[in-house]
Amino acid sequence: MLIVLAVALGLGVIILFHEFGHFIVAKLVGLEVERFSIGFPPHVVKLRKGETEYCVGAIPLGGYVKVELGTSGEEVSTTPWYLRMLVVLAGPGANLLLTALLLFLVLGVVGREVSVLYPVVENPDNVLGLAPGDTVVSVEGRPADNYSDAIRSLQQHRSGTMVVGSEAGRREVSYSLSPDEVIPFEPLVPPVVGEAAVGTPAFEAGIRNGDSLVSVNGRPVKSWADLTALVQDSTLYPLNIAYVRDGKVHSAELTPIVVQGNRRIGVVARTRTRRMLFPLPRAAALGVEAALKGAAGYYRTLVGLFTRPRELVRMSGGPVYLAETLGQQAGLGVARLLETVAVISLAVLVFNLLPIPVLDGGQLIFLACEGVKGRPLSRRSVRIAQQAGIFVILVIFVLVVSKDISRLYTRVW
Repeated sequence: MLIVLAVALGLGVIILFHEFGHFIVAKLVGLEVERFSIGFPPHVVKLRKGETEYCVGAIPLGGYVKVELGTSGEEVSTTPWYLRMLVVLAGPGANLLLTALLLFLVLGVVGREVSVLYPVVENPDNVLGLAPGDTVVSVEGRPADNYSDAIRSLQQHRSGTMVVGSEAGRREVSYSLSPDEVIPFEPLVPPVVGEAAVGTPAFEAGIRNGDSLVSVNGRPVKSWADLTALVQDSTLYPLNIAYVRDGKVHSAELTPIVVQGNRRIGVVARTRTRRMLFPLPRAAALGVEAALKGAAGYYRTLVGLFTRPRELVRMSGGPVYLAETLGQQAGLGVARLLETVAVISLAVLVFNLLPIPVLDGGQLIFLACEGVKGRPLSRRSVRIAQQAGIFVILVIFVLVVSKDISRLYTRVW
């Protein structure tokens, strides 16, 4: 039930915003909107108001606004081509607005859970001369309730005394840091999974939230830093990862994915968290900034992946992947669900602006050609381009659905 509600609300809002963007700008520039549909035919709800028929389709994989843009090769539009371009851009633009709005709600209204690490030493080569497992209790009399507090105090007071706790008890330690020393020690994070995201190697191999990771290819894992180093440095694939769940040892075989040059298996450490809220103006600014940077980041990643098609297919996901992801994130709280819908909204923006004729990006190309030539493309040119676009979309659909089926098959067997 949670998955159904999450999918209905999440995808429903994304589709509604996207199509309403097209709809409202089409109305503003004087174009006639014949149909506004959420979902694809067959339609289960139809309501006509004025010139527009409002519909709800039985296939909830998208939506459409039926409006004559003059790109079909059938009719010549009297509306200037640049105004029709605005109609096309309004859909992806609405997705960008939705992303910013959702992130504003997370940062300014609901609150975002951020990790809070304990001030426990992980690395033996730290400049403070502390042993792994030592806990920084206070610095210059200021309590260190968490790792951030300890680092902040050490950066403010480059020399002095601190209280350190260990198995032998508490002791006072003198320290002196050089001006360029930024991180005096690294925090110890236990190798317990806080989240294994749907579709990642760890999740598909059976690793779940709460599992304690104990070894990688037989080499012991005592901290999260050990796990990261072993995954990054290993040359033997697939990795054999041993983990403990409910007191029993299990194992999983998986192959990491490469993200920006780093190998990742798709797990996040379990830590303490606290709720962070920003003042509303600051939350609004951060929401807009994150939406713009997120869209730019999507395009950079996509361009890079097009040079590695096998990895692009491996990282893709279809309807099942989206449903599982929304359901999983909904179970982690409202903030996580809103953030996930924001990310998917950006993905819809990026996908729709791909230069494929049946998508918004293809329509923009048609209109740009009209602007340059001074007349629309010929009916034959449009028909050939649209047929090629439909073929590309079908190939993409088959690939992502096949990936969904492959994931499910792997889990069963």
